[in-house]
Amino acid sequence: MNVSEMQIGLDVLIGIVSAAAGALTIWYTLKSKVQIQQLLIDQNTSDVVEIKENSKTACDMLHKRVDALKIIVEKNREKNDTSISTIKAEMNAMEIRIIQAIHDIKK
Repeated sequence: MNVSEMQIGLDVLIGIVSAAAGALTIWYTLKSKVQIQQLLIDQNTSDVVEIKENSKTACDMLHKRVDALKIIVEKNREKNDTSISTIKAEMNAMEIRIIQAIHDIKK
């Protein structure tokens, strides 16, 4: 075996070891980044599900409040209509009394 042949063999061996070390470093770095990305995706997914549930309950509560307000508004309308008809009847009676008082005064 020649010394020059052995020198080439060591150069190739050092290059292969350096390339393997670099490849392993890149692989572990990418693996950790992928794990971090997966954790972020899982967290975002759970946050989205939680937000959907919260918005659904908030929407249900809002609909219940609106329905309750509709009932109150309808009751107030009925009271208003009753009050207006009572006031109209009293005004008509008062108008008749005023007209009768005017006729009585003229006699």
